Amino acid sequence: MSESGNIHPSERSSKKLKEIAFSSLKLGCIGFGGIAGMVATIENEMVVKRKWIDHQHFMDVLSTSYIIPGPNAVEIIMHCGKERGGRTGLVIAGICYILPAMLICLILGYLYQRYSALPDVQDFMFGLRPATTALVIGTVIRLSKNTFTNNHTLLLLCLLVFAGSLAGINEVILIIAAGSLNYLLHLFKKQLPVVAILPLFSAIIQATGRYTHEKLFFIFLKIGAVLYGSGYVLFAYMDESLVRKHHWLTHQQLTDAIAVGQITPGPVLSSATFAGYLVHGVSGGIWATAGIFLPSFFIAFFLHKLLSSARKSQRLRIFLDGLSAASVSIIAVVGLHLLATAVETWRGTVILILCLALILLLKKLNTVYIILLGSLGGFLLLHY
Repeated sequence: MSESGNIHPSERSSKKLKEIAFSSLKLGCIGFGGIAGMVATIENEMVVKRKWIDHQHFMDVLSTSYIIPGPNAVEIIMHCGKERGGRTGLVIAGICYILPAMLICLILGYLYQRYSALPDVQDFMFGLRPATTALVIGTVIRLSKNTFTNNHTLLLLCLLVFAGSLAGINEVILIIAAGSLNYLLHLFKKQLPVVAILPLFSAIIQATGRYTHEKLFFIFLKIGAVLYGSGYVLFAYMDESLVRKHHWLTHQQLTDAIAVGQITPGPVLSSATFAGYLVHGVSGGIWATAGIFLPSFFIAFFLHKLLSSARKSQRLRIFLDGLSAASVSIIAVVGLHLLATAVETWRGTVILILCLALILLLKKLNTVYIILLGSLGGFLLLHY
């Protein structure tokens, strides 16, 4: 402490980095429910609870992450880390967010090789889907209030993207189309009536190798640099390289690796850790993890620079507003699919209603409690 009683800059910086590490580790431990579930927990932590970035800033990061390669949640969390603690904060946020899933996958890889099966945790996983569904619904409600206030054009764009996503149109095309159309409508608002958005929108959317650590690393580095989409896309890339080309894994092992990525917290790319462990033990798991996530750190630096410039430009601001509206729709569609499976049984319905009520009534309730409530509630309802 200085004589004036103010905290020394180095102490302030250290405190910020510790906060980033703690928050990112926590989010990495509770990031269930795919991208929608992870976005819900990140938004609750970084925007609602800690207020490291505001709502508009978060929507800019979220919407832009959809149109660049790499795991969306990791890129969002690293951007938040950069805002809070500079470049060091970005790196710490990324590492700490990835770390829990990596460690869990290494442990599961060991158990899988030893017992030729995955541990049975389905009873505890049962309640996670309705709990994360409740988080997603709460996030969509919160984002919608802030995004569409007194803006009928964005609301119409949102509805169109929602319909397009339900119809199976690629989310990247939908998001870019929404941003472009919002910009065009603003540019020609005196000549172009809002109803003209319908034909415009329609036109746009139609518009054998020996193992080495280096080889494994570069296989996953390439995947991390070009990956868009879900775990099924990841499966296709890994199947081509690890099963068909190098024969390091069997098709069943790869299927189990993708399953592990789905049931563990954090990004589905943690499947790479499990697959790497099966290929060459702990070192293989670490090399695979480093390879598939490394591009995200460079992309996050680019994303931060891009958004810093965009926030100063009125034209880019309009484009980003369109992207934000589309992003809310994409999350809403994911939430709708989650909802359909979460209420298949009365037990899931009970957990969903209880968690959603808590989220809406206790706005500052930590998301950790929602995840724990869902997991324990599911276990108890199945056994008692």
